[in-house]
Amino acid sequence: MGRSSSPFKTYLASTSSFRRKILEDAGIRHEVCAPLCDEKSVLLENPRDLALGRALLKGRDVARRVEPDSLVISADQVLGMNNKAYDKAESENEAYERLKDFAGNTHVLFSAVCVFKSTGSRNPDLLFQEVVEVPMTMRRLTEEELKAYISTGEWQGCVGCYRIEGQGRRLFSSIGGSDDAVIGLPLAGLVAALAAYGS
Repeated sequence: MGRSSSPFKTYLASTSSFRRKILEDAGIRHEVCAPLCDEKSVLLENPRDLALGRALLKGRDVARRVEPDSLVISADQVLGMNNKAYDKAESENEAYERLKDFAGNTHVLFSAVCVFKSTGSRNPDLLFQEVVEVPMTMRRLTEEELKAYISTGEWQGCVGCYRIEGQGRRLFSSIGGSDDAVIGLPLAGLVAALAAYGS
């Protein structure tokens, strides 16, 4: 895909190298502007609502700080299983216990993306929002397999404690969605939304 030429400056409200690469590979020119808000302040039990709420918070925060008529892309991911939401693990032991829970079961990744247009005020315009649900079935794993995967370090910084673009792909028997939605943000709807605004 060729590089886009947009009349709007586009920002990614994230410092994630994975999200940046997804946009770069899709030819979406952008700059990074890190959100300064506390996403943990969004307290919602439903994983879908939590992912969207955090994406909205981050996008709105950045859109309030950049120049008017800029587009801001924001995203967030939350895992859900048995009505429980999961965040990033903070330790090897927590990652091990989470993967042990996931092994042999299906969990759902809720991958949210939003686009705001800055207005130069505290009230940016929300142009697009979407939450893509990706069912992910992990095969049964032995203790040795779990420990071996944890030792790769891929669990760090990932909401599911795995990276499907790495060795984590081998943990799954089926993944019911696109890689971009799992790795960082759902791309198809975002591309269509940006195209509607000439980006």
